[in-house]
Amino acid sequence: MGFLKQNSKNVKIRKQGKYFCIPVIKRLKFMDFKNNFARPIIVLSACLDSEPVRYNGEILHNDLVQQLKKFVDFIKVCPEVSIGLGVPRDPIRIYMSDDVFRIFQTKTNLDLTEKMQEFSARFLDDLKEVDGFILKGKSPSCGYSGTKIYRDKNARDIIKIGTGLFAQIVKEKFPYKPVEDELRLKNVGIRHNFLTKVFAFAECGNLEKKISSISQLVDFHARHKYLLMLYNQGKMAKLGKIVANYKKGSLEKTMRDYAGIFYTAFERNPGIKKQINVIQHIYGYFSNRLNPAEKRHFLSLLKKYQQEKIHLGTLLELMKSFVFRFDVKYLLSQKYFNPYPEELQIKNPREKNLP
Repeated sequence: MGFLKQNSKNVKIRKQGKYFCIPVIKRLKFMDFKNNFARPIIVLSACLDSEPVRYNGEILHNDLVQQLKKFVDFIKVCPEVSIGLGVPRDPIRIYMSDDVFRIFQTKTNLDLTEKMQEFSARFLDDLKEVDGFILKGKSPSCGYSGTKIYRDKNARDIIKIGTGLFAQIVKEKFPYKPVEDELRLKNVGIRHNFLTKVFAFAECGNLEKKISSISQLVDFHARHKYLLMLYNQGKMAKLGKIVANYKKGSLEKTMRDYAGIFYTAFERNPGIKKQINVIQHIYGYFSNRLNPAEKRHFLSLLKKYQQEKIHLGTLLELMKSFVFRFDVKYLLSQKYFNPYPEELQIKNPREKNLP
């Protein structure tokens, strides 16, 4: 596994004990934890932004959506209104027929499955860029979770809880892009992982459009090293090899190959064991510079985190203080410490399932 080493004239990539030099336009820029962020593009169920499109005419207000407006660009959609249903309207239901999901408006006896499928495919195919989706929970069209699936079109018996038809098609067309609903995003851990992914994807997408030098990809990979280690250490190594094997004149292909793997690296959300693995790697940067009492305190907190007695943020703040104290510039630039704007972080979270 290679790693990056800063040099005043070039960037050295060590591979199997040997150094390979890549000329760069300028040195890697190390920033503090409050760095700049690309603006993610998120598809949003329109009803979550107070749009009057709910089946019963209800107006919804979502605090997270309001917070996000400062940092993301929304593409709003209501699939039900988009296929010609009015407001208010008779509710639609989703049911199973020969192992196929269908949607039906019981009171009007209308099967709307093909209309919804055609609209969903057309809308999603027309998206030029997207980093994630926030959809309306429990909805027969948008629901990513909590949607009632009925036995037949008369909606008499619920056979399971699942996903709405539009949301199903979203996952088919964008299997690696994060999709959540406003109900699941109340969970601190789910929210943290969702925001981490959409901001990482937005930055990678910006780099794809604007890259002009391999040094930019070297810098991007260096800053995302520990975030990638957290989500998928194997793919982190593959991405490092892509950067290390760059050949002059192949920048576009190298970036394309890198992005293709980068987007798939965040498929599974990390657990406590993976967090501890990353923390121990970072701890190695300053462990021999701490006094015995500091080491005991840090390791005590690490054990408490492992036992789910404290939140990850407690450990991260302590590590940040060590990074500043010992001026570890490489760590100052790590997205692991600050994957999305600080204003979007929940202060003093009390829920379980914390990151």
